[in-house]
Amino acid sequence: MKKVLIVEDELLLAMMNRRIVESEGFTVINSLTKGEDAVSYAREHEPDLILMDIFLAGKLDGVSAVEQIRKFSNTPVIFVSGNSDKATRARAERIHSATFVVKPVRVDSLKELIRNTLS
Repeated sequence: MKKVLIVEDELLLAMMNRRIVESEGFTVINSLTKGEDAVSYAREHEPDLILMDIFLAGKLDGVSAVEQIRKFSNTPVIFVSGNSDKATRARAERIHSATFVVKPVRVDSLKELIRNTLS
């Protein structure tokens, strides 16, 4: 079964993302709020997909966390962010195997993106 790591510091959105992922038949292996926690967890548990917010609690934002993860893994990432300013979007789009979507995301659109990424 495919494993998904959710990195989102807004509890309600993390719970909604969990429901979406699980409704598609995938397993959420953890839901974290800090970029640095995501890096160490991804190294240890090797998720098949990471749903990553950009602005997070802690020292690393989502883009910086994925840049660290890229040093040891090419796990696909879906950035789900409320911030779509040009600089942030450009940083996220430079990362290989990453997709950027802007909150609020339609549930059907996110489900399709997850399915397509994991197929």
